[in-house]
Amino acid sequence: MFSNLEPTPQPLAFLPLLLQNNQRQLLKAFWLVALGLFLFELFSTGTSSESSSLVTNFSAILITAAALLPCYLWCSGQAQGMPIFPFFSLTFIWTYALPLVGNHSKVMSYSSASHFFASCTVAGFLGLGTFVWFQFVKSTPLPPKSYRALSSHKGQAFFLWVMVAGVLFNMYFVGGWFFLDGGIFSIVRGAILGLTALATFALAYQLGTQELSKVQASLFLFLLVANMITNAIGLLIVGAASTFLVATIAFIIGRQKIPTLTILIVLVCLSVLHYGEGEMRAKYWFSGQPTFLQPWDYPAWYAEWTGYSFKFLGEQNDLPKSQERASLFQRSSVIHLLLLAQDKSPDTLPFLYGQTYAILPQLLVPRIFNADKIRSHEGTYILNIHYGLQTRQDTFTTTIGWGLLAESYANFGLLGCGGLAIVLGVVYGQSTRWSLNTPILSDRSLFAVLMMTFAFQTEWTAGVYVAALFQSSVVLGGIVLFLMRSYWMANPTIFTDRA
Repeated sequence: MFSNLEPTPQPLAFLPLLLQNNQRQLLKAFWLVALGLFLFELFSTGTSSESSSLVTNFSAILITAAALLPCYLWCSGQAQGMPIFPFFSLTFIWTYALPLVGNHSKVMSYSSASHFFASCTVAGFLGLGTFVWFQFVKSTPLPPKSYRALSSHKGQAFFLWVMVAGVLFNMYFVGGWFFLDGGIFSIVRGAILGLTALATFALAYQLGTQELSKVQASLFLFLLVANMITNAIGLLIVGAASTFLVATIAFIIGRQKIPTLTILIVLVCLSVLHYGEGEMRAKYWFSGQPTFLQPWDYPAWYAEWTGYSFKFLGEQNDLPKSQERASLFQRSSVIHLLLLAQDKSPDTLPFLYGQTYAILPQLLVPRIFNADKIRSHEGTYILNIHYGLQTRQDTFTTTIGWGLLAESYANFGLLGCGGLAIVLGVVYGQSTRWSLNTPILSDRSLFAVLMMTFAFQTEWTAGVYVAALFQSSVVLGGIVLFLMRSYWMANPTIFTDRA
C-alpha cells in the first residue's frame, strides 16, 4: 500500500471509518445525551414569568438542536474524518444554551424576546456553518499521492518527551525557577502549548487503538494526569479541562467507545475545584505578592483549595437549586455578551466595522522582533472598552472573553455572523478533508488535530485565535520539515469515494 524512499517503517495507523456496531453505540449515546439536554432545558425555570420562561426555554432548545446536528451527522457516519466542526458546535451548548436556563443574572436581565433573537442568531450561524462544512466531509476523497509522516515508533517517543516538557514548563511557570525575556517566553510558551495539544491527541488516539505498549500507555496516563495537575495549579482549571477534553475525544475516535466512568470521575473532580476557585484567587491573586509553588507544595495547595470548595458547597445547601447552578453556568457563558452587543448595536453604539480584525497582521509578527507589539488580546480589549465593560487600565488585570461569534456581531451585525459561519465551515471542512485517508501521524492529520484543539477555545477572539494558530503551525512545520519523512501511495485507487 505504501512506498517510500527509505526502509519500510512500522505500519502507520489511519483514522478508522465508523464500524456499524460502534456507530450504533455512538448514536445511542448521542440520543441519550440529546434527550437529557432537551428535558433539562424544557423544565428548567430561570425567569419569573411563565410565558417568558417558555420562550427562553425554547431558545435554549433551539441552540442545542443546532449544536447537536453536526454531531449527529458524524455519529451516523454521514460525515467523514475528524469531528472538528461537530465538537466546535458542541461548545455552544454550555456557552450559549445552558446559561439561558441557568438563572445567569446577566442573561436574565434581558427580555425573552432578546433571548429568542440571540438564539436565532446562534442557530442560524451553526446551521449555515454546518451546511458549508458538510459539503467537504460528506464523501471520502482519494488518498493524496504523497504526504509526510512520523513513523509510529518515532512519533510515540517524540510525543512522550513533549508531554514531559509540558509538565516541566508548567512547573517552571508556577515555581518561578527562572525568567525568560517576554519575546522568548512567548515563543517557548506557544511552542509548548501547541506541541502538548498535538501529543495529547496523538497518544490518546493510539491508546484507544491499542498501539501503545503497556509501559508507554502507563507513562502517557501518568504524564496526562501530571499535566492536568500542574496546569490547574495556577487556579485556571480551563487548561486542565481542555487537555482532558482533547484526550477524551482522541480516545473515543480511536476506540470508538465512550469512557463514561473516567469522564464522570474527572468531571466531579473539576467541578469540586471550580467551587473553590474564587476563594483561592481572592486570597492569592490579589494579595499583591507573587506566589511561587514548588512540587512539594502541591498537596497542601490542593488540600486548601478543596477545603474552600466543600465550604462553599456546604453553604449552598440553604440556597435554591437554580442559584446553585448559576455559579457554574456563569463562568462558561458567552451569550450575555452577544445579548449586550445586540442590545446596544447599532442603535446606541455603532458597530466596530472590523476594528478587531484590522490588528491581525500585527499579531503575526513575533514579539522577539517587535518589543512594542500589541497584546494578543487587544481585540478583546477593544470590544470591552467599546461596550463599557472595562477601561484601558482594567485590561491590564482582567480579561473578559467574547468568543468569535459575539465578536463578529459587534463588528458587522448579522452579516458578520454569516461571514464567520462560512469562513469556519470552509476552514474546518477543508482541514478535515485534507486529513482523510492519511495516517494519524501525518502532516495533514496533525494539522487537523491542531484545528480541533482550537475549536474548543470558546472565549478567544479572532486576534488570539489567529496568533496562536500561526505560532502552533510554525512549530508543526518544524516537525514536518525535520522529523517526518515522505511517503507516496503506490496504488491510491484502492480507496473509493463513499458518496
